[in-house]
Amino acid sequence: MSNESSPNWETGLTALEALHDPGQIQQQVLLDILRYAGAWGGLIAMTGRDGGPFQVLCTQHVPAAVLNRLPEITLMDGSAFAAAMHGGRPFRLGDTHSVPQTADPQADDLSGTVIVPVHDRDGPVALLALYAPHGLGDAQLAGLQRLGRQVLPSLQRAQLLRALRSSEAQAATMLEVLEEGVMLVDLSGRPVQANAAAHRITGLTDLREFPNVFDPAWKLMDPAGFLLPTGAYPAVQALRTGVTVHDTQVLFTRPDGEWIIASLNAIPLLEGGQQAGAVVSFTDVTASYLLQRQLEAQALHDPLTGLPNRRQVTTLLKQLCGERPPPPTAVMIVTLHNFPNLLDRIGRQGADRLIQLVAQRLEDAVSDRGVAAHLTEHEFLLLLTRPGPPGPAGPDSLAGPESPGEPDRSDDPAGQWAAHLLNRLNGTFDLDGQAVQVTFRLGYALHPEDGRTPAELLRHADLALKHTGHSPAARRFEPVMAADVERRLRLEECLQRAVTTGTLSVHYQPVMAVPQREIRSLEALLRWQDPVLGTVSPAEFIPVAESSGLINDLGTFVLREALCQAVRWNASRRAPLSVNVNVSVTQFSSGTFPDVVRDALTRTGADPRWLTLEVTEAVAAQDLPSVTRQLHALKALGARIALDDFGTGYSSLALLSQLPIDFLKLDRLLVQGVHLDPRRQVLLRSVVHLGLELGFVVVAEGVELPEELSFVQACGCAHVQGFLLARPQSPQQLNLNAPHH
Repeated sequence: MSNESSPNWETGLTALEALHDPGQIQQQVLLDILRYAGAWGGLIAMTGRDGGPFQVLCTQHVPAAVLNRLPEITLMDGSAFAAAMHGGRPFRLGDTHSVPQTADPQADDLSGTVIVPVHDRDGPVALLALYAPHGLGDAQLAGLQRLGRQVLPSLQRAQLLRALRSSEAQAATMLEVLEEGVMLVDLSGRPVQANAAAHRITGLTDLREFPNVFDPAWKLMDPAGFLLPTGAYPAVQALRTGVTVHDTQVLFTRPDGEWIIASLNAIPLLEGGQQAGAVVSFTDVTASYLLQRQLEAQALHDPLTGLPNRRQVTTLLKQLCGERPPPPTAVMIVTLHNFPNLLDRIGRQGADRLIQLVAQRLEDAVSDRGVAAHLTEHEFLLLLTRPGPPGPAGPDSLAGPESPGEPDRSDDPAGQWAAHLLNRLNGTFDLDGQAVQVTFRLGYALHPEDGRTPAELLRHADLALKHTGHSPAARRFEPVMAADVERRLRLEECLQRAVTTGTLSVHYQPVMAVPQREIRSLEALLRWQDPVLGTVSPAEFIPVAESSGLINDLGTFVLREALCQAVRWNASRRAPLSVNVNVSVTQFSSGTFPDVVRDALTRTGADPRWLTLEVTEAVAAQDLPSVTRQLHALKALGARIALDDFGTGYSSLALLSQLPIDFLKLDRLLVQGVHLDPRRQVLLRSVVHLGLELGFVVVAEGVELPEELSFVQACGCAHVQGFLLARPQSPQQLNLNAPHH
């Protein structure tokens, strides 16, 4: 076949560029080459840069033997074929001298097959395998090599088109199987494509139903239900700004009327560096949104009453405190009086029901004035934004006559409201047929007068509640309450230092035997002279020591100091003096107080008979078996026991038979003014006689008048303690040998 009959390759390539189907391009290239070579059949195959197996692109009348062998051939085996391919030289298969001169070759006859490598500038990338029974001349082979280089761009274009179509098909498939809705919009905001999930989520069955993203017909709202302006739509923001918008939650109403919460993303779409539209993706997050709201509601509400809890009401209070100008707001803490005893009486189930009923009354009382919240087991908080006086009286109104003795609150509308609230709350609650009488206490603080932050207001309302004492009353915060707290905190801080700095001392008040006026023992009393606070009364610092846990340290200090002093006094006396040391509830609570006393006796070398330990009835009432056991242990050491303040508080005659006591000290309230009250005279005379009959040494405390002393002596009480005879003094001030009058 002559070169003159070869096709016009420039025209042919132009025609190839007009084709867009990969298979058509490759087949047309093969047919043109076969016509040029006058070959009966052949194929085109591509190889990778790694020299691996060939990929057949297209074939025409190729013997099966060639197709079967081709996958086995690589460019990495070092064969003559590989060398020819790398060198760009044609390679003949079979014996070329015995090529059959027939147009219908046998399927297994490879002798007429010629392989022509196709190179680019980096090496072999393809091959042409031609079956020409008549043989090919060198000129034809050289021409085929040139043609291979000419058609290589067309072959590569066909490969690229096939890859693009494959990736597009894969992308389309992925879009359709996505659970996430995807919508493509052009630069004008017109939806041009949407996947199946987009139709399912929106309920819009046809692409033409999708409004333009600038169209308010979407009616997107925020999750709270407020209509969004179109400028706030994520797709609009992405188109206008070219910035990606992530995870925007919106409320969307479907055509069937059902609403959903959707999470939207909008990503600008670029083509050639220019914005061409946006890709909008969205998912239905209604279930997770509702679950989150439910969890948040549970976190902000009390499960028993359904009322807001401390966390939520504190958030509301922060918002109110942040407003300018600040609105008048009352923060009220309401508590059930004596709830522990009530709980013992009605049980947990009854208490829960009671709390629910109280919550309902408080919620009804607050109404549109503010919020009622449940703080702790039996404490509620009211946040009133309109704390004025109650309205006209009615069956469910808070209005009503004030209780007798109620303070005038005409200048305090919040106080009026609080007083009426207590009038309504105090009374009987029906717990499934069981009538329970309940009283309440209330403390409140006003914003901004009594505090400007939530923490201040809550703290001040709580302080006001504490200052109601044990009476069912309403009390407003006063600055002096905070000053008391500050004073208490400062006392505690200074008292901790005082234990180690030597500012504590012990004074002694004699217990006298009458009528001889002889000192029989001395009660050790702690005194505190602080360099900053000055003289601090025991009535002030002892409760602080009790509540802070310092009482154990103070008690041990007094015990050791008193025993040391007893050792010094008795070193030069024939008749020994004993010291009386008070013991608190806290000291007995650990159960190891006898060990503390034993250690103090060992350290000081004091005789245990010189020690009398005074306990109150309140101590015994805490844990009678434990206290009794420890008192017996103390008696076994050799110490003596006095029951102090007998006649008031927890007075019980049973204690006199159960406790191993030696002394019975009568409370000063029995003694004061006894000469003026015949009923108290009978009572005091009876108690003295009872103690003496039981074998106790009876001591009358708080004797301050001669008439009181005369009556006590007349009753047969031979031991007296009080200011009339001697005040507490330091060891240096005491004169143990002087007569006392």
